[in-house]
Amino acid sequence: MCAVYLISCSRSARRSAFTLIELLVVIAIIAILIGLLLPAVQKVREAAARAKCSNNLKQLALATHAYQSTHGTLPPAGVGYGFCGGTAGDTKVLNMSGWILALPYIEQGAIHGQMNLNLPFSNVIWNNGGTVMNTKGDYSGPPWNGTKTVNQNLANTVISTFICPTDPAPRESTGQAMPNRYGADTGVSGQRTNYDFITVTASDFGTCNWWKSAAVNLRYYFGENSNTKIEGAVDGSSNTFLLGETLVEPRCNGWGEVWAYRGWVQTGLDPGTARVTSSATPTQGINNWSLIASWTTCGTPGGANPPRPGRLGDWGRVGSLHTGGANFAMGDGSIRFVRESVPAATLTNIARVSDGTTNTLD
Repeated sequence: MCAVYLISCSRSARRSAFTLIELLVVIAIIAILIGLLLPAVQKVREAAARAKCSNNLKQLALATHAYQSTHGTLPPAGVGYGFCGGTAGDTKVLNMSGWILALPYIEQGAIHGQMNLNLPFSNVIWNNGGTVMNTKGDYSGPPWNGTKTVNQNLANTVISTFICPTDPAPRESTGQAMPNRYGADTGVSGQRTNYDFITVTASDFGTCNWWKSAAVNLRYYFGENSNTKIEGAVDGSSNTFLLGETLVEPRCNGWGEVWAYRGWVQTGLDPGTARVTSSATPTQGINNWSLIASWTTCGTPGGANPPRPGRLGDWGRVGSLHTGGANFAMGDGSIRFVRESVPAATLTNIARVSDGTTNTLD
């Protein structure tokens, strides 16, 4: 009887074990389930990142409103540029980003308190040929005498409000060409931002204090030393771009917008790449990954840095890695996700505070 019992137990044990084929089938089923689950997980993760990105932009928009409540106007896009041309340059060159003035309103008062707003934030004053641009500027003090300012040293502070988690590109502006034009100083980097003021970038870059002398119908909310108000948008604050989203990697050299200072081509974001004259046709728009026609020295198709999603075709452009468009803060503080299919000319009209046009993003 014992023998029969042992034989029965042995057969039962063999029946409870997996065969190799059964094990492989289970593994295959698990792999299929994981494959089906991963896209859903990625969608949830991107939804969370997109929500965080929108919330950052919302906080920055509210900060500009709070600044106006305290000071009577919106902060300027920047103060005292040294890299701009013409005869209207500031004597006191600070290269200060307008975000410096907004820091106390995004719970960064401690960093703001360490800064000296009477000292420069970068030493960028040259063009590509090494010529001093703002010839009216006083360059006798730091950082032009070799003494870096506390402002420059704080430029590499990481502030999460300026970071969109969907953008994986490096934040710190190091290892790039020509740091004396893009960085705070040679050997001094700065943290790049995914959000900036809406400005007529080509004009602020080319002409000192362009915003102050520009025709009202060509102005955006912001510019160098601008002093407009939310209610200054004659076309309606809810119909006018205030802030925009960008990616930190443009073209293939230099770097994009930095929260702490203004440097070469780092003057803000232009959604339609508007030019100084009203007759010029905007061409870039949102998520334009192609290189502009005149740029042939790097980043050409098939080269070391070909156009690709995430690398904007030029500086000061609006873009994101969210599917199909990018976020904007409107003048009233609301956040709008704008499709990349919206024509550049329409984006330009919506950016202008008082051109008398009515456009829709729907």
